[in-house]
Amino acid sequence: MSERIRGSWHLQRDDVPFSGDVDALFAHLYGDRPEALLLDSAQRAYGMGRFSILGAPETPRDHLVELAPDGSVRVGGEPRAGSVWDVLADLVDAHPVEPADDLPFAGGYVGSIGYGAKDIGAARSGAGPDAQLLHLSRFLVLDHDARRLTAVAVGPAADGPEARAWIEGALRRAAQTPALPSPADPDPRGPATATVTRERYIADLGRIRGWLEAGDSYEACYTYTLGFPFAGDAFAAYRRLRRRNPAPYAAFLRLPGREILSCSPERYLRVSPAGWAETKPIKGTARRAGDPAADARAARELAADPKTRAENLMIVDLLRNDLGRISLPGTVEVPHLMAVESYASVHQLVTSVRAKLRPRDAAGVRAAEALFPPGSMTGAPKRRTVELLDALEAAPRGVYSGVVGCFSRCGSVDLSVVIRTAVIADGRATIGTGGAITIDSDPDQEADETVAKSDALLTAFGRTHPFA
Repeated sequence: MSERIRGSWHLQRDDVPFSGDVDALFAHLYGDRPEALLLDSAQRAYGMGRFSILGAPETPRDHLVELAPDGSVRVGGEPRAGSVWDVLADLVDAHPVEPADDLPFAGGYVGSIGYGAKDIGAARSGAGPDAQLLHLSRFLVLDHDARRLTAVAVGPAADGPEARAWIEGALRRAAQTPALPSPADPDPRGPATATVTRERYIADLGRIRGWLEAGDSYEACYTYTLGFPFAGDAFAAYRRLRRRNPAPYAAFLRLPGREILSCSPERYLRVSPAGWAETKPIKGTARRAGDPAADARAARELAADPKTRAENLMIVDLLRNDLGRISLPGTVEVPHLMAVESYASVHQLVTSVRAKLRPRDAAGVRAAEALFPPGSMTGAPKRRTVELLDALEAAPRGVYSGVVGCFSRCGSVDLSVVIRTAVIADGRATIGTGGAITIDSDPDQEADETVAKSDALLTAFGRTHPFA
């Protein structure tokens, strides 16, 4: 069936109790699949992380949407006119599915939209595609609170018997999931390489200070890339990462030509089927301490630091403006302002911004487009700051600073900001890191913060940071 034939699809499901490990389940069901997706709530925290979604292409309808570095969009290998957002909105809207209150996803597109998909600043694409999203019409949802596994199939009514057979088979195979031994620690392999030296990093922050003093920017998120050869088991590395640094927006994506390993704590955008949107920008990071008293002191100091609060507030204002342009008047609110959220390796200063979207077709996709690229990874004012950063940074960001997650046919959207993430492609792993620079930033402290942000990822591969 062509995606251009429009009409509602139906959802079938069945539920069973499940108390096993999601990584063991994924390895059992999808370990040998060339393309497979795990949106992994590795940690329940701060209202996030209840559900995990697992799946792989199962039917002829499960195609790939890809944005090439030259800006062309392909659906199932065929060219499609329009931006990736236009194409995605059209595809999601073509076959709506009624939402289910206890499911976060009702079929649709899961994957990555990288920083190179932005339409502001210079077109600085990496070597691979700027977006890859796989359609899932057959998938599993694990409710960690209810300890319930749901097998879901969506499609035309004529799919009924085949869909039912897949659901029964998937749950039968899931019940046979064996225990998965813990992954072995990696051998120490020395430091990664970086696209900048510490000396260049400090010098570049001096140039950014010039922008701030001139009023060209008020805050700029400057980033660089770490890299090293890797030919091992990417899923084993991911399991080491989730064990060391669990996060509510963890993900393992096995996509054509690349694997993405993420332990992001940052919500880019969540949209409910009813059109309520929430974003949770992170601005402010402090390394956790082993001593409880010192750890509590680090959290208090993060919350009280004037520089950190200033950078958080600037991004909050930026996102209030971004959401306000696409939301009903009077609905933009800030239910949580600069709250400390604590994760395995760092404390973060986080704000929530919420609004009711204006009714329109594929409103969730359009909201993701309106906020892109993530304000917490750009700066303020966004357009001019992105232009300046594009000219300064040593390499394209690629997947890093983009978004990972799902666009559902029921209207919901759930996306993380791509931070704390490794991308493996062509025998090499890359990790982006960086931070927001304001007029009060201390260059040495900022450099140390980029080391702290990448530590858990590097450790999962047996690597160290060249700045450390």
